[in-house]
Amino acid sequence: MTARCKKRRNQNNAIRRAKNKIKETKKLKKMLGFIEEDLDGSDLLSKLKDITEQKKKETELEQVKKETLEEIKAKEMKTVKKTKKEKQITVVHPKTKVAHVYNVKTKKDQFGQYPVWYKARKEKTKQNRREGKSTKMLQFRGRRLHYIDRTCNWNALG
Repeated sequence: MTARCKKRRNQNNAIRRAKNKIKETKKLKKMLGFIEEDLDGSDLLSKLKDITEQKKKETELEQVKKETLEEIKAKEMKTVKKTKKEKQITVVHPKTKVAHVYNVKTKKDQFGQYPVWYKARKEKTKQNRREGKSTKMLQFRGRRLHYIDRTCNWNALG
């Protein structure tokens, strides 16, 4: 540690001592009883009243928020009930005797599982065929090269 660092540290400590000296003397006098504080406690009572009023207001606001949220949820539940329900099929597993309720649209049961026979890749190809995306691919199944033109007549060449 250099002398300059030590000097600077001592200066800073002296400044800090001067700042805190007033607070420390006030504390000591209070402990010894030379300074008597307000025995009324009016400041404390007013502060306590303010705090309790604030807490009451906060609790009331929270209660109002909860009630409005419940009302909104109730309205949403009513609208959900009004929408038409999706078709469901119940199937009982022969070995485990567990009833699975399958949704016709999503093909998932109440546990979120697909049936054993369901193949996602096959379903996707069916959907692409319905949309007309796979007709080009079916025409050139496995024989299409990127440099061959469709109009090319291979039989005439050779």
